[in-house]
Order: sequence, then C-alpha cells, then structure tokens
Amino acid sequence: MIHDDTHHGVTEARSRLGELVDRVRYQGDAVVLEKNGRPAAALVPIALFEQLLKHREAVYHVVTDVQAQNEALAMDEDELLTLINTTVHAVCDQAKPSSSYC
Repeated sequence: MIHDDTHHGVTEARSRLGELVDRVRYQGDAVVLEKNGRPAAALVPIALFEQLLKHREAVYHVVTDVQAQNEALAMDEDELLTLINTTVHAVCDQAKPSSSYC
C-alpha cells in the first residue's frame, strides 16, 4: 500500500528495491518502509546514516563523560534532568549546523 511516494509496504518495496535504493542514492530521498500499515524502517542516503551514527556516538561520549565526572554526586530527579538537558544542548551546539537532529 502506497500512502504517497515516500511510503511503501515491505512487500511492494521488495519487488522495487533496486529502484528505491537508486532513488535514495541518487536523488537523496528517504523512503519509509511499512509493515502492516505502520512505519517499520527507512532507507536513507548513506551520508545521512553516517551523520546519525556520529551524532549518536558523540551523545554517548558526552553522557558517559558526565556520568564519570559525577559518580560521587547524589542527585535528585530535577538535578538529573537539568544535567541531561545541559548535556544534550552541549552536544547539539557541537553538531550544528551539520546536524538537523537537535
């Protein structure tokens, strides 16, 4: 079932996989694959995927660094949420303008 030109059921996508990959690769489109009418996966340009992996790795390093620096601190929930928000904003500031995830 096609909702629009960017959403395809997995059965249809299987029969058109080469065409969909070419569209993603050469036109930079993203394609959402649906299973049972619900989004299940996506085909995205490799450059975007690599950016996502780098961003995720950067977030992981910042969080683990903050955890290591603050192991001895006892924080309540509000303090922890403030620390998390500050950390996320720091990562986003480092990633801009190359990232659209923040």
